[in-house]
Order: sequence, then C-alpha cells, then structure tokens
Amino acid sequence: MSKMKRLNFLTIILIGFIISGCSSPKAKNTIPYKYRTEAQVKMECEAEIAKNQQSSANAGSDAGNFAMGFLEAMMQDWACDPLR
Repeated sequence: MSKMKRLNFLTIILIGFIISGCSSPKAKNTIPYKYRTEAQVKMECEAEIAKNQQSSANAGSDAGNFAMGFLEAMMQDWACDPLR
C-alpha cells in the first residue's frame, strides 16, 4: 500500500507542476530584428538553406532520417525567423 500512496503523491505533484506551468503565458518578442540585424538573419538563413540542400536525410526512408529531416527543418525555420 505504501507504493500506491507514493505513486498517487507523485502523480498529484506532477499534475500540479504541469498546471502551474500552463497558467502563465511567456512574453513573446513582437519586434522584428530586435536581436539580429536583417543582414544577419538573411546570411544565417541562406547558410542554413544551403546546408540543408546538401543533407542526405530523406523523410521517406526510416525514422532516424525522418527525425533528422525534421530537426534540420526546425533549425532552418529558427535561422530565418526575424523575431528570434
């Protein structure tokens, strides 16, 4: 019975952390080019696109290549985002 009480306690604590983290929205940056200049964003974006074009990750082959393709797409999205 002790393990069941411990499990219930940990579940309640975990749900409390999840709920408390969801209630406060983070402040989002709404100013384009606040942290990087337009030239920096363009340069990083073009470099990331060129790197991804040479990649051998193929979304149709297997789970590992799919995950790599997804990560590369996210990195390209972050590099081309003027709000980042």
